Amino acid sequence: MIHFPPLAPLSGLYRGLVHLRNLSYDKGILASAKLPAFVISIGNLSVGGTGKTPMTIFLAQALHKAGWRVAIVARGYRREGRGTCLVSDGEKILADLREAGDEPLLLAQACPGVPVIVDRNKTHAAAIAVEQFNPQIILVDDGFQHRHLQRDLDLVLVPAAFLLQTPRLLPAGPLREPIMSLRRAQFLLLTGLTDLAPSRQHHVWERCQQFEARAFALHFQVQALISVHKRETFPLNQLRSAKVVLVSGIAQPERFHHMIQTLGAQVVHTMRFSDHYNYRANDAEHIAHTFAQTRGDLLITTSKDAVKLRNFECLAQLPCFALEIVAAPAENFFSALQTALPVRAERVLP
Repeated sequence: MIHFPPLAPLSGLYRGLVHLRNLSYDKGILASAKLPAFVISIGNLSVGGTGKTPMTIFLAQALHKAGWRVAIVARGYRREGRGTCLVSDGEKILADLREAGDEPLLLAQACPGVPVIVDRNKTHAAAIAVEQFNPQIILVDDGFQHRHLQRDLDLVLVPAAFLLQTPRLLPAGPLREPIMSLRRAQFLLLTGLTDLAPSRQHHVWERCQQFEARAFALHFQVQALISVHKRETFPLNQLRSAKVVLVSGIAQPERFHHMIQTLGAQVVHTMRFSDHYNYRANDAEHIAHTFAQTRGDLLITTSKDAVKLRNFECLAQLPCFALEIVAAPAENFFSALQTALPVRAERVLP
């Protein structure tokens, strides 16, 4: 767990500002917009990757399959486009990587039938979703702190270890707001439970009881290898004993590295870029050159990086694959979620 003790006094100041902001929303001093749709936020308490994108994909696919009209809104972090961007109308993808950003483009590709709209102001994006697509359910990616938009359900992904040893707030630690902010949530999705000893897992479940939210375990499963350029699916056994070069621009590359090793691959070289990194031509050429030098069998990246790397011809002839990772919440999670949905909404089965 990363801490920067010298910045602790600034964390105290940050805590005060967060408290004042949340109190202003709680008391109605700051207004929240209410839209004519059922709004579900998928968020977390910390900076960095906790698996929100795979969880958003899981929810969008499951709700769409169950017959709900669903739309996704997101910020589109580090995208080059400005203003509102309709990434997908549910029928086809209408924006490129530069306009949409990596995660919204990945959401659009993974969720056919579900419109995806990007705007730095998620409330504005949600209003446009209502106007253009009349969704019954709006999923707000990374929406827990976006209190300007009223939501009907808050789903929060929480690393289980955070409930045993709470890290510090920004900038001394990774937390955006205190752990007790989980009192606003209706569902907690606990990640990393299996990394803890059984006794410590028991303490995690006990700690969850202080919140009104229902808590469920959330795991992530490696589903397949996808060729980056041809988008063909290959079995995971291709990784066994293979010499692989890893390329990633994500918040927690260590998890990606560990997943590859557990699948039996031999990692011969790792290339790490900053989260949401916008690859340039010289980066792609460097990746291709490094792969040739290491004499690896496979070049492996993440799904989020794949939407960017497939644009470079110098990588097209390489054995370049993305690891497809899917969210796998506890079996009873989705049925519990369905009981919280509005029975008044008329579903339209496809």
